[in-house]
Amino acid sequence: MRSLITGLIIYSTLCSQVFSATTNEQSKGPKYGMSSPSEFVFESYPNQDLIPIRLLGAVKNAGLYHIPANMKLTTLLSLAGGTNNEADLENIVIGNDQKNIIASNGEEKKSLNLNLEEILKEGAKNDYTLSPNDIVLIKNKSPLISNDSFRIISIVSVVLTTLLTAVIIKDKIYD
Repeated sequence: MRSLITGLIIYSTLCSQVFSATTNEQSKGPKYGMSSPSEFVFESYPNQDLIPIRLLGAVKNAGLYHIPANMKLTTLLSLAGGTNNEADLENIVIGNDQKNIIASNGEEKKSLNLNLEEILKEGAKNDYTLSPNDIVLIKNKSPLISNDSFRIISIVSVVLTTLLTAVIIKDKIYD
């Protein structure tokens, strides 16, 4: 019985540590990776015309990029150091604050959702060509269990473990 009580106390301690680690993870930074402003200029030759592109989200180096006209999305992502492990490559959002986006079928839209995995499978011919003032958002993947749900489960687990431990100790003392 003593080993059961010890095991429950250790489990309770571990649950509370997991809960505090989860809370600390959430307070580390903003949702789309712009904790500190960054600006990058890419010139392949002097006096080249550059266009501004804002790259946000789950990339290694988010920020404002000044790149040559007609650069492809995959090239920009390479310049940014690639994506993070949390990147949702199937749902990249591209918008423009000065004009509508023209989809591959010629339709004009306010924003465009791209599946980068499909683009990479199909080859360079379907890669999106960036336009001046495009805003590229690489979203994070949605977790299976939300942080709020995980927090509630952790709290309930710690409370139930503590109550069960108290009941077992009380029963052991009065036996």
